[in-house]
Amino acid sequence: MEKTKTYRGMSRTAKLATALATASLVSFGALSAQADSIKIGGIAPLTPPGGVQTGESLRDGMIVAVEELNAAGGILGQKIELIIEDTSGVPEKGVAVYERLTSKENVVAVTGSAHSAVCAAVGPVAHKTGVPFVAGECWSDNVTGAQIPEVFRITVANSLVYSVAADWVKAAGFKHVAIIGENSDWGLGVIDVFKKNLDGTGAKVTSFTAERTLTDFTPQLLQIKRAEPKPDLLIAGFTGAGLLQMLRQSYDLGLAPSSDTAIFAAGADVLEPEFWKTMGSDGVYVIGNPAGLPGKPDTPLSRSFGTAYQKATGRPANAVAMEGYDGIMVIAEAIKAAGSSDSQAITATLRDLRWEGTRGTIYFSKDKEPAWMFQQWPEVPIFVIQYDKADQAPGDAQILWPAKLATTDKLYLKP
Repeated sequence: MEKTKTYRGMSRTAKLATALATASLVSFGALSAQADSIKIGGIAPLTPPGGVQTGESLRDGMIVAVEELNAAGGILGQKIELIIEDTSGVPEKGVAVYERLTSKENVVAVTGSAHSAVCAAVGPVAHKTGVPFVAGECWSDNVTGAQIPEVFRITVANSLVYSVAADWVKAAGFKHVAIIGENSDWGLGVIDVFKKNLDGTGAKVTSFTAERTLTDFTPQLLQIKRAEPKPDLLIAGFTGAGLLQMLRQSYDLGLAPSSDTAIFAAGADVLEPEFWKTMGSDGVYVIGNPAGLPGKPDTPLSRSFGTAYQKATGRPANAVAMEGYDGIMVIAEAIKAAGSSDSQAITATLRDLRWEGTRGTIYFSKDKEPAWMFQQWPEVPIFVIQYDKADQAPGDAQILWPAKLATTDKLYLKP
């Protein structure tokens, strides 16, 4: 079946569209219904003020998954139609597009997002409509902490990822830590979890907040630079363009990365090629915190996805793209296991599902303590990486943590 594809807000579409051919059914916005297809919704920030690069990686991972499923004949004898909507990283828009996907497009499940505030906002809609939501790249504890029966998460919670990152901070011996966090559920959570996990360790933690639309961080960075003693670690708790601008300005002001101060970028945008376009060689020694790395674990699926994604997009796969792919595939596996595309059947099956994904065996916890563990994948692989060469892909960076997977036993600082 041949379908005309309409692309909206697509800044890197050409190569991907060529690779998709006619086996995939991919819609952006409202298009004519397919009579014999199972519809799955995808949501992602594809325009500002959202983190566009993160949204595009999520979207492209979803598309590669649909291409693979349809090339193999679809599910239950039906093709998969993926209908993608742009949230712009705005909660109200996320709610509106989720409602449209469920009421107008009749999707059986939804995956994706990015921006915790969007994921938290669409949770009640998932419950109201009975259409399950598999959240990717939404890290705030309250996404699953609200314990909504239709909400599942295949990426980390703040309390999970930053407790691990804090273990690295302690092991590395940092004593003076400064954090700039965006004024969002996720950004405030970055500050909160680091403070709690570093309390009593002897490390002094100073924090600042700023609106997530801010692009000039000079006042905060200068205050940190002039502090006495000067911080030995700066944590950048921002997403989107704000994160890249903070990193650029921090380097230009001589703050970090430097011989005195390391910089830890908590936002996923540091995993994208646009990071290097902003930073150039000055991005060497920036530290990132991906919830997964291509090839770790080194399985046939992680390898085949990396190859397919690179071929389709011309970009190396990263953790966010893997989340987009895994989100579609988890829903597909639930449909297969249930023998039905009924939304309630999918929700029930997801609760007991185990599937070997690109980043390990995905399953969802039934624990309700701590609250964020409910329907959370508890074994998301968590890494602390540091770039040591310009234009490096995350999978080629040095692994600093966890210690058992580390590729180096030292932290790189500017000479």
